[in-house]
Amino acid sequence: MTDEPREPPESGEEPDIEAPADEIAADEIPADKITAPEDGEAAADGDVETDWDDGSPPPPTAERGPSKLALIAVALVALLAGAGTAFALSNRGGGCPAKGDALKVEGTEVSEAEFTRRLDLLRALYDVRPPTDEAKVTAFRGDAAKGMAVAILVSHDVAKRNLQAADKVVRDRLDGFIAQRYPQGGRDQFIQALGNFGVSEADVLAEFRRILDTQSLFKAVVADVKVGEDQISKAFEDRKAQLAVPEKRLLRHLVVKTEDEAKKALTRINGPETFEGVAKEISLDASTKDKGGELGSVSKAQLDPTFGGAAFEAAKGATFGPVQTKNGWHVGLVEDVVAGHAVTLEEVHDSLRDTLVAEASLTRWRGYLADRIRTAEACYAKGNRPADPKAPPPDLTTPTTG
Repeated sequence: MTDEPREPPESGEEPDIEAPADEIAADEIPADKITAPEDGEAAADGDVETDWDDGSPPPPTAERGPSKLALIAVALVALLAGAGTAFALSNRGGGCPAKGDALKVEGTEVSEAEFTRRLDLLRALYDVRPPTDEAKVTAFRGDAAKGMAVAILVSHDVAKRNLQAADKVVRDRLDGFIAQRYPQGGRDQFIQALGNFGVSEADVLAEFRRILDTQSLFKAVVADVKVGEDQISKAFEDRKAQLAVPEKRLLRHLVVKTEDEAKKALTRINGPETFEGVAKEISLDASTKDKGGELGSVSKAQLDPTFGGAAFEAAKGATFGPVQTKNGWHVGLVEDVVAGHAVTLEEVHDSLRDTLVAEASLTRWRGYLADRIRTAEACYAKGNRPADPKAPPPDLTTPTTG
């Protein structure tokens, strides 16, 4: 699959922060909102590049599956999203929730106004919008309400364990985010961006706090998770093929609108002109054009399947194409080939250990949430009830390679 530039919101600049770790279904979360955490931590705020594309076709690279500890990042988002998470929450009789409330969880009431505000914030902060298909709106609202219920349970447990992030820590994270994302305009530009969507700085601070508090609870729950050497050895034997270093190729590419333009470009490149010169002149890919179409060293799995197939069939030093993807017509050049090779346990020991710890931590976290939710008392207003409140958590522990 090629990376597809998302359309920007209808007006203004996106107040670009990390995807929420709650309240939306996993399949509603754009893939570019999830990143691998560092040093065993869960996904941290401000780690994701989501600036709007300038409209040019992207390089023919594919979305990569989560690596090593990225499973935790995916899990936190998906599980706290409430997508398929086990719930013993249901519509209970006796006027629960009260009139005017969207849901009630362990005594915490969420008004319809608060629920609507949350849906507005999802759009403003993350460009997550309700589906246009009326048949899917109920499911969307159910997932959002379910996610809010999970978030409330998590906040209750954070409070009970006294794990709340200090105000200064939250503020420092926001200040760091502003400095990173708005290096020229600073806070004024940040506030202006928020104002375009009716979002306040307090809203963003609350999101940062939510993420930090969830991270703290996650770490507390999985603090004692360990794996033994026997588990690492067995996993190595089971995953040896997946762990092997794949062949990589140093590639250049250019993209144009039509096949005829691509053929003419290929003729020029195979004649007296250089690939770099032609790419700088005509390529529509703004991210690689100035570098003469340089894609760097990539594996086949990182590329669009059609483009990757052609790139990995061509010999070193050869051009290939035209190749059509949904972004246009590509011409490529194989500058170098780096052969793949098998790995030894010693080479991958630490990274494999980290992966197994991440998987085991995820299993612990899923179990914790499932047990916690089974005993929770909660109810949803009509129209907000999840389609399957008691569905078990999805199995996200299988490692993904790419």
